[in-house]
Amino acid sequence: MTEITFHGLDIGRIEPNDDLVDRIVDTTAEEYPLTDGDIVVVTAKVVSFAENRLVEADEIEVTDRDRRVADITGIDPREVAVIYDESEVLGALPIAEVGEDLLLDHAVDPDAAQEALDEVPAMLLTERNGRLCTNAGVDWSNSPDGIMTLLPEDPDESARRLREGIAARTGADVAVVLADSEIAGPGSMDLAIGCSGIEATDNNFGQTDLYGEPKVGGVDLVADELTAGSALLFGQADEQIPVTIVRGLEYEDGEGVPNSGGVVRRGLRKSVQLTTRLKAREWF
Repeated sequence: MTEITFHGLDIGRIEPNDDLVDRIVDTTAEEYPLTDGDIVVVTAKVVSFAENRLVEADEIEVTDRDRRVADITGIDPREVAVIYDESEVLGALPIAEVGEDLLLDHAVDPDAAQEALDEVPAMLLTERNGRLCTNAGVDWSNSPDGIMTLLPEDPDESARRLREGIAARTGADVAVVLADSEIAGPGSMDLAIGCSGIEATDNNFGQTDLYGEPKVGGVDLVADELTAGSALLFGQADEQIPVTIVRGLEYEDGEGVPNSGGVVRRGLRKSVQLTTRLKAREWF
């Protein structure tokens, strides 16, 4: 039986311009020495800190557009300005209207959760580096007061540098995946935003099932599955486990996370067109 293990690492608090490779290698040397075939999954947050992808909110110049968008969404106008600078804004997601009941049912403090929903009832749907995400990945959480964290400039390149740095220090041929949490239904889950040394998808489209019939689907999002599994150790609050080592998975060598933004946008447009045709057939 194949066994796949996930080992979480506490590498300590990362400060701007810290050497993330050194932290990972030094921690694994003591707890879990890296070997060929290991997959190092790292949260985008610590990569952003190491790359000094931080913005002081009070230094942001806010425009009338930013204020108008803030009035609709509840997002801080300074954050709105950064989101527009970092990405293409496609629309707004009414989080409070759509998922309020379910979100409150799962809240540790329902009153605090309601207050948060009242203040920020919507998020912006954005496209950045060819991938869809909310608010361009701009984040205030787990950051010093008044500081916003931006996603790595080029997540695939960040993953490649980490992989090469780890190989130079240890000699181990590993893969690296960068993870970031995104809205998924009423909650969130970690998805891969960058990778190096591993094929992000396992292309089995059209593979036959147990009865010899071709499957519609079968494209496994390997990198996303790795980040989702790692997120059980990462947590979303103060767990301080920003790195996992995944061992035992057989995977293909590859580089980069496929761009999905354009595909999803075309899919949404076609979905609207097909739904319109469907409803027309129902009515007439």
